[in-house]
Order: sequence, then C-alpha cells, then structure tokens
Amino acid sequence: MKALVWTAVGKMEIKDVPKPIPQPGWVIMRVKYTGVCGSDIGGFLGKNELRRPPLIMGHEFTGIVEEAGPGVPREYVGKLFTVNPIIGCGHCRYCRSGLKNLCLMRKIIGIDYPGAYAEYVAVPADNLYPVSDPVKGALAEPLATSLRAVRLSGVSLGDSVLVIGAGPVGSLAIKLLNAGGIKDITAVDINAHRLEWARRWGASRTLNATGEEALKVIKELYPEGVDAVIDAVGSVDTRRLAINTVRRGGRVVFVGLHDNEVSIPGNLIVRSEIEIKGSFSYTDEDFRRAVNIIESGLLDPREGWVDVRPLERGQETFTELAGAETRYVKVMLTPGE
Repeated sequence: MKALVWTAVGKMEIKDVPKPIPQPGWVIMRVKYTGVCGSDIGGFLGKNELRRPPLIMGHEFTGIVEEAGPGVPREYVGKLFTVNPIIGCGHCRYCRSGLKNLCLMRKIIGIDYPGAYAEYVAVPADNLYPVSDPVKGALAEPLATSLRAVRLSGVSLGDSVLVIGAGPVGSLAIKLLNAGGIKDITAVDINAHRLEWARRWGASRTLNATGEEALKVIKELYPEGVDAVIDAVGSVDTRRLAINTVRRGGRVVFVGLHDNEVSIPGNLIVRSEIEIKGSFSYTDEDFRRAVNIIESGLLDPREGWVDVRPLERGQETFTELAGAETRYVKVMLTPGE
C-alpha cells in the first residue's frame, strides 16, 4: 500500500509498504482523511521525543472498515468510523479509573503503531466511534484534546482566558470556550490568518505578538492578570508568557508539546500560588463527548478553515505547517479513492 513515511528530521517520503493484517480484536480501515497534528510537526522537526523515524504518523483520522479480525462483529465492515488512537493496558489504576491517557503501558497509533498517513491502518475495534461525515469525524481527536484542556482550566462564566496559539487545539479551545458562555477571550499567535479564525470563533481580542511585546500588551489589558491561560504551543517563550500573565491564584494549562526542557519563574509561581496543570490528550469520556459535539454540527469544515490535500503533498504540507504562514487552521491528508 501507499504510505507517507517520516524517514528523517525534515523529510517525508511516499513509500510502498506492506498492508496491515487484522489481528484478533482489531480491524483494517481504508483511510479517508487524516489531520496533521502539531505533535506530528514537532516530530517532523525532531522536537518530539516520543517519535522516531522511520514512522508512519497520523492519529486524527476517519476510515471505512474493510476487514475485521477474529472476535470483531462482522457488521463493522463497510461502516465509517473515527478512532481514539490511545491504547491502554486496561488493567492499571489509570485505565480502571478512566484515565487511559495516563496508562503506564500506553500505546498510540501513529507513534507506537503505524498511523493513518497511508491507504490502510490497523486499529483496535474497541477504539472505533461511528461518525456520519468523514471530514468532520477526523476533527474529533483534536477537539477532544481541546475539550480536556478547557475542562482542566476550570473556567467559569465571567472569567478571563488567554489562549496562546491559534492552531487547531487553541482555536478549537476558543470555539468551546465561547460555546460555553466565556466571552473574555484573548488569542495570541503570529499567524494573522489563524487569528482571524480565532476572532470568528469567539476571541474578544487577538494579539499578533510574542515574548515581551505580548506580555506588555496583556499586562496593560489585565493589570492583575487573566484568570486562566491555555498554552497550546508549549515553547519556552509561551510557557513563560503563560505564567507571567495569569493572576495570583490563577491556573495555567499546558497542552502544547513543542519544547521539552524549559526554564520557568519558580519563585513567582510559589509567591503567587499559580496552579500549573498538564493536559495530555483526553479520556474516553472526552473523546465520546467530542464525537457528540461533532455530530451536533458545532464545526463546519466547509467554512474554509480546513484544507484537504493528497498524501503526495506531505513534504510540502509539513514544511508549510512548520512555518508561520499557513492560511488554514487544519490541514488534512487523504490517500484518495
């Protein structure tokens, strides 16, 4: 089968690879659409320690089940699904408490198993969620990530929120915050196109700035700081910005995965009693809710913020998204019919 393979830092190649074989409890899906995630871009740039080339990435996807392994109901064949790519052991304290995303034996399709930048992908049948639209369904995974970050922020009506990064996770977080009645939302990014979508989706103000410039403007707008910050980038600069702009006693949610090692103002955190919360992926319940939100019609990819491209444009797409000038909130790749 045809697959887009990450072969080295900064290099994506179309290759002919073996088609997967269904194992017990697993299915083989013919891939329809796969979203390009910021963590995939981090891997492409050699900045994500979980990913190692050669690798078929891709964990935000929809597909039609073509083969069912032993133990899988035959009625799954021919139906459209999106997939929760996180596979837990099912037995540890985290899995048993609904936190499969924290499982010590956690595996992820597109990292530990071949992903969906290919014509076919193998997935556990238990991770399938039926959807009605193949493009919308591929948005369930990033929406679930945003949903968890918003939930962990603990924001309430009347709170002020700063969202750093207007890429898919940040923009979808803004959409969810606005749908939940939060009206004081500031979006920070250096991509004017994405900031425009952030504004359309509910940001009350947008700021095209970084570092000290962004800090100065936000401090002028909120002298005591904002109630909560969602950092959807995860760089040294954005994590510092998040801590320096939240109010005393406020909460910072780190959901972006750009830089691993960062230096942060520890004394400020202590003296201001700032709460820092990591947000990794989502629980099964978050994913279920995200699928329901997708099916309710909250997101419309036809508005122009999603661009669909063939797998053959993988190198071009990853190079574009690694920069700061893309016109789209989300880019999807498809192997075609």
